[in-house]
Amino acid sequence: MEELEFPLGNVAYHTRVLEKCGCIELVGTARRRGAVEHYFRAKPRSYIGHQDWRKVPRSVRNEVSGASMEAFLDRVIDAMEAGTIDDREDTTLSWTTMAVDELGWEQATEVLEEAMARLQVVHEQSKARLEITGEAGMPVVTGLAAFEAAGPDANAR
Repeated sequence: MEELEFPLGNVAYHTRVLEKCGCIELVGTARRRGAVEHYFRAKPRSYIGHQDWRKVPRSVRNEVSGASMEAFLDRVIDAMEAGTIDDREDTTLSWTTMAVDELGWEQATEVLEEAMARLQVVHEQSKARLEITGEAGMPVVTGLAAFEAAGPDANAR
């Protein structure tokens, strides 16, 4: 586990925790140099903020959040390099900073949870239509985030 800079035992433990919590699933195995490698992927309904996320020990959350952001940013970079990020006239990229109280935080996360639920419905409806038409479908990345910033932002006040 040189890539992760953590001992194999630590990675295996955290992987088991994530699998037990329903955040990842085993998708394959391969024999390599007398050992069995296990390949996992995030479950489609598992995301940071989902009720499954609350089951994950805090010690694991930071690493998973970092890996999730890295995967998202990789998709952004891939789309920029492929020239697809601005191909559509209705591409949407927006973010903002805010200063909120505790109720505002709850309201903001509720809005994002509702948006994700609506996006999941869009995905399911599209999937059903694509099965009927036999089309491959357009690969789309959507991203929603709300997190406490590292420090005060003058623009947020």
